Amino acid sequence: MTADHPQNAPQTGKSVLIVDDEQDICDSLESRLKAAGFRVQTASSGQEAVATFIKCFYDGPFDVILLDINLPDMDGVDILKLLRQEEELRGVNYGDGVIIIMQTGIKESWMDAFTKGCDDYIIKPYSFQELLNKINEKIRIKKERSELK
Repeated sequence: MTADHPQNAPQTGKSVLIVDDEQDICDSLESRLKAAGFRVQTASSGQEAVATFIKCFYDGPFDVILLDINLPDMDGVDILKLLRQEEELRGVNYGDGVIIIMQTGIKESWMDAFTKGCDDYIIKPYSFQELLNKINEKIRIKKERSELK
């Protein structure tokens, strides 16, 4: 990530779940997203992410989930599949809110992630502004869709 600064911060109260096993990345993203007006929660493993998903069905879903595809205990695609199953079971839909974080050269995982319900991706290393733009776009799309209902 580069040291650029957020612009056009979203409305306060939007929520993001960061799922990444690299603590320095979680800490940096959490700090910068909070400064940009987001409520942020982190999970450092696949198991923690799944437990957080289940808890959030009672507390309210996240607007956006940033999901590292390469976690040591679970594959990000498997986590995404579990999330979509929980959504169906509980009648909640994250819709356009899952952004996969991946290394370059993992095309098979990228393709599999999209078939399991990924909405967008970003490749490491990325700039914070690029990620923030993607997050804001996901939130904008969700808002527009909810207004159409």
